[in-house]
Amino acid sequence: MRTHIPLLWAAGAVQLIMVGANVVLPKKLHYQENLSKMSPLLRQIFVVHSMYIVLVVTGFSGLCFFFSARLLDGDPLGRSLSAFLAVFWLFRIALQLAYYDSDYRREHRLADVAYTGACCFLGGVFAVAAIGI
Repeated sequence: MRTHIPLLWAAGAVQLIMVGANVVLPKKLHYQENLSKMSPLLRQIFVVHSMYIVLVVTGFSGLCFFFSARLLDGDPLGRSLSAFLAVFWLFRIALQLAYYDSDYRREHRLADVAYTGACCFLGGVFAVAAIGI
C-alpha cells in the first residue's frame, strides 16, 4: 500500500488546485452582482457555506499530504475516512452531471470536463485506499 502514497499526494494537490480555483470563482461567477439580489440572510449563508467548503477541501488536502500512510494502512479509521472521501467526491460527480445547469457546463466545457475528471480521480484514489487494493 505504500506504493499508493504518491497517489494520495496527487489527490492532495488536486484538492489544493480546487481550493485555488475558488479564489477566482467569485469574480468569474459574478458573486457580488448575483448575491446583491438575495436577502441578507441568504447571502450570509451562501458566503459562510462557500468559505466552509474551501476550509473542508483544504483539510482533505492536508490529510492526503500529512496522513497518507494512515489513510492506506488498513486501520478502520483510515479506511472509513478514505471511504467517506470516495463517496464525497463520487457523489460530487453525480451533482455535476445531473444538477448543474447543462447550458453553463456546455458553454464552459473545458472547465466542466477538467472538474469532473478531477472528481473521478479523487473518488477513484480514495476508493482504492478504502478497499485496500
